[in-house]
Amino acid sequence: MPLVRIKSLPFEQDVRIPQVISALSQAISDAANIEQHHIMVTWEYLVHSHYAHHGNIADIQPVDTHPLLIDLIAPNFNTEKQIASMLELIAHTVAEQVPIDKNNIFINFTPAYSDGVYDEGHIVEWDM
Repeated sequence: MPLVRIKSLPFEQDVRIPQVISALSQAISDAANIEQHHIMVTWEYLVHSHYAHHGNIADIQPVDTHPLLIDLIAPNFNTEKQIASMLELIAHTVAEQVPIDKNNIFINFTPAYSDGVYDEGHIVEWDM
């Protein structure tokens, strides 16, 4: 059930976002042994001039400022080590796919709780 939401400014050069999110979904599936139909990845471009970093506004995605903003939502039964591995995997995979420095990626993890997720037509419950 991992959900990865990525936000960035538009890139100056052509970046094939569908291939990037597909590669990220596959990487998560392979590393965590999760079937792809349980993995969701989105990429959203921020509106022109709507992102300030260090007080500076940018119109296109710089390589080393205005970090990509990534939210990872995953079940709370993951260990700290598993979460750290997912964060590293996401950063590494994204940095390989787009013109961004790995040091310019910000990822926030939010735990999802049993009985706190609605998916596939019902409240999801997991045993720990």
